[in-house]
Amino acid sequence: MALKRPSFLPSLDELERQAEARSADRGRPGSHFDHPTAKNVFIAVLIITVLAHVVGGIVFVLLGH
Repeated sequence: MALKRPSFLPSLDELERQAEARSADRGRPGSHFDHPTAKNVFIAVLIITVLAHVVGGIVFVLLGH
């Protein structure tokens, strides 16, 4: 018995049209991030990494290692 697709889900044709529309609408030229959330997460992780290294360096200097 085949499963029927629930009526509230979009059809495969509709999903394909949405994907094509998203791929046609690219970010600004020169940007490596297609999604603003990805850019924000990247910046947050970069800041946390730099801060952790700075704090770790200060701790090592204070402990004399």
